[in-house]
Formats: sequence, C-alpha cells, structure tokens
Amino acid sequence: MKTPEQCSGLDDVRCGIDAMDRQIIQALGQRLAYVKAAAQFKPTEDSIAAPERVAAMLPQRRQWAEQAGLDPMFVVPLFAQIIHWNIAQQVRHWRLQHGLEQGAGDE
Repeated sequence: MKTPEQCSGLDDVRCGIDAMDRQIIQALGQRLAYVKAAAQFKPTEDSIAAPERVAAMLPQRRQWAEQAGLDPMFVVPLFAQIIHWNIAQQVRHWRLQHGLEQGAGDE
C-alpha cells in the first residue's frame, strides 16, 4: 500500500482507503474480543456497563483525537456508539455464558 504522498492517482487513493477500512474493521473485531473476554471478570450482568469506565474513556478518546489532529466532535460520538454497542454485545455474551440466553451458535 502506498502512503498518501506516494499516490499517483485516484485508484491508489481508493486502494489505500480500502486497506485502512479493512484494518479498522479488523481492529473493531479484536476490540470486541477483548470486550467479550472482560465478561469473565464481571460477577453480575449489572456490573457490565461500568459507567465510571465509560466516563473516563470518552475524555481520553477526545484527547487522543486532538493529538491525532482529528475533530473530537466526530471521534467522541463515534466512540460512544462503539462503546455502547460493545456493552450490549458483552451483556449478550455474559448471558450466554451463564445459560441465561439462547445463542445462534456463534458464541
């Protein structure tokens, strides 16, 4: 994959964007695997949400966005959505692991 500066045409740019999107999706999958792994350390379903952790995470993501030259007004809501979806997935995983929910065989 060429760097943005090495691109000599739109095809190079699109190839780079596609490669980056694939990496983002793979990273989201790996993040979800960590989220599911955390379920084993949560004693109750109510302990999963961890609002104090979320409250600490979002300001940190804002800072990281600013350091990377990205607009925090985009990054913070994006991470809020990722976090809330991951919490829902962790609840489902926790419930499946504790026999409280029937799965589709994908756990």
